Amino acid sequence: QRGIPSDLDESIELHRAALLLRPHGHSERSSTLNNIAVSLRDRFTQRGLPSDLDECIELLRAALLLHPQGHPNRSSSLNNLAVCLKDRFSQRGVPSDLDDCIELYRAALLLRPTGHSDRSLSLNNLAISLGDRFTQRG
Repeated sequence: QRGIPSDLDESIELHRAALLLRPHGHSERSSTLNNIAVSLRDRFTQRGLPSDLDECIELLRAALLLHPQGHPNRSSSLNNLAVCLKDRFSQRGVPSDLDDCIELYRAALLLRPTGHSDRSLSLNNLAISLGDRFTQRG
């Protein structure tokens, strides 16, 4: 454990307050959704509360909807959601979370062609998840 837990709680509350100021249609709404999600994932990692991870995934799904095909941040949104689904799979062992994670990693990889700075990350994440699925179902 590192840091002061109450700082993380306050961070989440402040991000929530910012989200209220960024209603649907606001250009920065997706970044605020992502910021709350990242803080919730950090808190989940620290405290292990399943509800934090569930809300994180819900918020990342909402952010992804704001990044349709062609949006410059779509690959990052796909990757972030996949990471959290992988976390939930690791915690609960629900096969559909791993399947969804793999599909999201595949979609992110398609948006990160050779030469893209995050292509190696996508390749690595997809490879690990496919290996996990093999192990889980093997």
